[in-house]
Amino acid sequence: MNSFKLSGMAISLGGIFLIIVNTVFTPMLPMNVPFPEMMASQVYVWRLSLAALTVFLFMIGSPGLYRYQAGQSGLLGKVSFGLAFLGCATLFAHEWGQVFFVHSIAVAAPDALQAMEDTKGINLFDIEALIAITFFSLGWIAFAISMLVTRVYSRTGPALIITGFFAVPLLSAMTSPILGGALGNVVLGTGFILMGRELAGGTKRPQDR
Repeated sequence: MNSFKLSGMAISLGGIFLIIVNTVFTPMLPMNVPFPEMMASQVYVWRLSLAALTVFLFMIGSPGLYRYQAGQSGLLGKVSFGLAFLGCATLFAHEWGQVFFVHSIAVAAPDALQAMEDTKGINLFDIEALIAITFFSLGWIAFAISMLVTRVYSRTGPALIITGFFAVPLLSAMTSPILGGALGNVVLGTGFILMGRELAGGTKRPQDR
């Protein structure tokens, strides 16, 4: 089994988990309870654990996506891959911290967590989350654009990835965060699944053929 196949399997599995996280576990979160109580729930732990695994799979699979088109993607491919990988790393760190640190605070000291949540303005935790989500989103949008420009991969997967990142906030605003997030992430996850399948099915890089 070559490295491209393993990378493709990681990307596809990440896409499947992304859909499961946002269509199954996110709607199960107890939204009508105080913030610390939601963070202390078992559903929250399972949701974030699977989300962290999802991002980790994207992170370990992304080098294969890049290497497969590296000979033809040029500077755009290098920069966009770097941003996507950095986005995965920062978002994984964010999710990992929430699973083991924030959840523990919610269980042991819920008042402290609620005090942080009630603080006016943006705190450092909010900034950290914003940085991670921004790098992840912009990095993968740029990486998908490089795939469309390079034309090594079929256009459907990258196009769905780009569409999915824009669909999540738009559909959330038009419907609700839960429904919009679920629908948008189905589009996004499908894009990752298709990209992973195509990479896993490739036997030689285009420059080696």
